[in-house]
Amino acid sequence: MSDNTVLDFYEPFGFYETETEDGCTALLYETLNNGDYALVTDGDGIIPEDLEQEIIFAYYTADGAFSWSVSFEDSHHFFELLGKHTESNHLIDIVKQYRDSGDYY
Repeated sequence: MSDNTVLDFYEPFGFYETETEDGCTALLYETLNNGDYALVTDGDGIIPEDLEQEIIFAYYTADGAFSWSVSFEDSHHFFELLGKHTESNHLIDIVKQYRDSGDYY
């Protein structure tokens, strides 16, 4: 599977490819309210090569400080979670509640 397919899968949710400080690429999601953001990477800290890889959703403050993270078995499980909460458009809140529940991969 190509990176384009991964990008195509994440793009409708507001993610886009970005370069990280270490010169790698990741999927970036920016919040609209305060400049905080999230990165989705694989276990090596780079953009996933395919939708079946384990992913890490990591949340950062606007000044770039790491705040928290949670792993998902794969991208499909991540979007399954988002699909269960269609009444909310606050992606960060959905993932944070999932992490706080302790019921994650």
